[in-house]
Amino acid sequence: MLRPLGHTPRREAGQALIFGLFGLIGGLVALFFLFNTGQLTAEKTKLVNTADAVAYSAGVMHARALNFDAYTNRALIANEVMIAQAVSMASWATYVADHSNSAQSQMNCTNQYSVPVRLGLLTYAPVCYSLAFSASIADGSGTSVSSAGQTAVAAAEQAKNVLQAAQVNMAADLFLARKSLMQEVADANYVNEGAVHVDNIPLTDDFGLNGSNFITRYADNDRTRFKDATVEAANRDRFVPKRSWDSANGLPCITDSKAEFRRRGGTELIGLDEWRAMDTASVHTWSFNVHLFSFSCDEDETPLGAASQGAGASSGRDNGFGGSRSDNPVASGYASSKDWNYSGLPKFYDLKQDLLKASDDLPPPLRFAVRLTRSKDQTRTSEGRSAVKPSGRLAKFDSKLASDVLMAVSTSEVFFRRPSSRSDGKTELASLFNPFWQVHLVSTSSADIAKAIALGEPR
Repeated sequence: MLRPLGHTPRREAGQALIFGLFGLIGGLVALFFLFNTGQLTAEKTKLVNTADAVAYSAGVMHARALNFDAYTNRALIANEVMIAQAVSMASWATYVADHSNSAQSQMNCTNQYSVPVRLGLLTYAPVCYSLAFSASIADGSGTSVSSAGQTAVAAAEQAKNVLQAAQVNMAADLFLARKSLMQEVADANYVNEGAVHVDNIPLTDDFGLNGSNFITRYADNDRTRFKDATVEAANRDRFVPKRSWDSANGLPCITDSKAEFRRRGGTELIGLDEWRAMDTASVHTWSFNVHLFSFSCDEDETPLGAASQGAGASSGRDNGFGGSRSDNPVASGYASSKDWNYSGLPKFYDLKQDLLKASDDLPPPLRFAVRLTRSKDQTRTSEGRSAVKPSGRLAKFDSKLASDVLMAVSTSEVFFRRPSSRSDGKTELASLFNPFWQVHLVSTSSADIAKAIALGEPR
């Protein structure tokens, strides 16, 4: 019997539908699998990038904090240098006024037959004439310079207090500011994409709470490092440490005409809390005397001018210069200006002693490791915030995370490096006197990874 063309037996109808349903289910399973895998991969990548951004931002804050201390330390040193210069100028100006009056009266330098000319002090003679003819100007200048110096020291004291307060506030506020910054950076990477959690306690924190693990504040007798830097900076102005010269006629004592002019002056930082300047001038003559069984060359001194200016100590205190009467006007009762109010060298921040004493040339790094977590219900997978939700038997093919959170760990490192080599070829070790602190990301240690896993889910 012939079957009509296109006719299908009743028992074969609908068999292709079964294979179609299996194919459709398999396709849906593959679709969910690909969707969840892609979303999960994107979530992990984004969480790692966010962790890097958070760790790097914290590192930048650490580097800026260290550089801020370096800049403020430099400003504090500049203040001290200004005080040293003000003290030096005030002492020098007062001395010049005193010397000018002596040039008129004692040295007779308004006359062509002056004492320096008669003694053959050819180098000192023109100086004496200049001072004698400018005595009236020198008197007024000495008062003006002293007044201006006192005002400058008072301003420097106020600036010092502000700078010290800024360092203390920075150290006190850094921990809370860092915590807030890290969460802000993390949230900015997940705008409208759910929540992300930054651990409050880092895995590694070399900076520590208020920097206690890396830097410390030096005060009292621990300010010697700041003193060394300050004195070196102040002495670069050659007028500050030494203002001395001599003028001698070169004749031997036996001629009974030997003479010498001595100009002495300088400024020192005495201890940790006092700047002291002194300036003197005197003429020395020698007379040759013959005795019954011996002879002698006796020296006579004529003081021409002296002044002293201090900051931080009471007037009349031994200034530590020592020497003869002409070398130590304060101790010998020479003219001395009233000392200015000065609180001494400031307290300052620097690396801790064990870091400063590091024997190698490599500066100590500052590491910071942080962990970020994201709950699976915040991800854009089918188990989380995605609108695609499987049901029934398809729910068995969800992403099935090993835990209820995704986790990422990142580490930043702050290091000290000059942007260019020193001109003297020496290696500069890390400190808080130069703002050369930089930051980069480094590999996270296995210890920090183990610690992050052991912490489990955030509470």
